[in-house]
Amino acid sequence: MPLLDVAEVSVQFGGIRALTDFSFTVDEGQICALIGPNGAGKTTFFNVVSRIYDPTSGAITFDGENLLDHAPHEISRLGLYRTFQNLALWPGMTVLQNVMVGGHSRSKQNFLTATLRIGTGREEKRLTEEAMAALEEVDLADHAHFQAAGLPYGTLKRIELARALIGEPRLLMLDEPASGLTHSEVDELAELLVKLRTRHNLTMLLVEHHMAMVMKMSEKIVVLNFGQKIAEGDPDTVRNDPKVIEAYLGSST
Repeated sequence: MPLLDVAEVSVQFGGIRALTDFSFTVDEGQICALIGPNGAGKTTFFNVVSRIYDPTSGAITFDGENLLDHAPHEISRLGLYRTFQNLALWPGMTVLQNVMVGGHSRSKQNFLTATLRIGTGREEKRLTEEAMAALEEVDLADHAHFQAAGLPYGTLKRIELARALIGEPRLLMLDEPASGLTHSEVDELAELLVKLRTRHNLTMLLVEHHMAMVMKMSEKIVVLNFGQKIAEGDPDTVRNDPKVIEAYLGSST
């Protein structure tokens, strides 16, 4: 059984169809890329999985459970985490504090214990240790007490990745993680993501325009164009598909 099973999902905004009968699967431990031109429906799909949008029709199953039965605040508890194309960090907080936020979905605190300050010290200590461990994994432990404001863009991307890791995700959705990075930073990020997948047995769903990165690290690629799937397969299959070449990759001749 695939970890993520998307079946005939359609999303309509008024008279505009952002997705039409979109279906594919992602196996556990797989790195799957979702590619296509701007406006193809990739981020719309991420927003459906994140429960920001409701689909007009279709079904999404995560580990055998109906994902559409869950509210947005419940998604992280299921093991789904995402990073954003536009960074969603708090610039006035330290790097460590930004990462600690990602661990609160696994908190044992409730309204009463938090109000009465029961166990909050232990909880804070646990989150601090786990956030530091996540920063170690992305080579940012020495930045832990820096304010996020003013840090280089590539560093901010890694902070967001560390924040996702502390939540112990099963499926990590990455929305254009290489956007704004230099060529060397893109190569380093690809290597890091592959290592993290192996180390944590992660499943990754990646939206990315940097084709060298996609072809290098993905085991499966799904291609969208105008909200419809036009191809699916391994990198060699997709890069040689005439529909994909015409719609997105272009000819090298």
